[in-house]
Amino acid sequence: MSKVKKILAIALALVMIAGLFAACSASPEKQLLGAWRNSTGTMGYEFKEGNVCAITYADITIPIINIKYNGTVDGAYTTEKGEDGNYYVTVTYTILSSSISERYMYKVDGQTLTLTNTDSGKVVTLVSYTEPSQTTIVE
Repeated sequence: MSKVKKILAIALALVMIAGLFAACSASPEKQLLGAWRNSTGTMGYEFKEGNVCAITYADITIPIINIKYNGTVDGAYTTEKGEDGNYYVTVTYTILSSSISERYMYKVDGQTLTLTNTDSGKVVTLVSYTEPSQTTIVE
């Protein structure tokens, strides 16, 4: 009977450890944090703590105002869980004196962020991005 108790104790311990890992997984809002770029590197978002973000464009036509732009602008964002169970992010920023607000349904799957514009239905897939490290070679 002692052997059965040991097996049950080990099984219970494994269930508790699995429960801890499940409880510690990042919320969808936390998973959104970080830098994300499209596959061509022409646009991206960096979502930071405190609901601030940076939007980067490289020779891209800005939605709504149809003007070519290169650079990074600061913005703000809010997240919410919709009644449909999906998660949404609204990004607001000002560029060239025009205020822009875009709402997306979002999903984070590992290193991939999928944004679906709630107005146009356009889907953008971004990947997690880390700035290349600056390496100094000393000779």
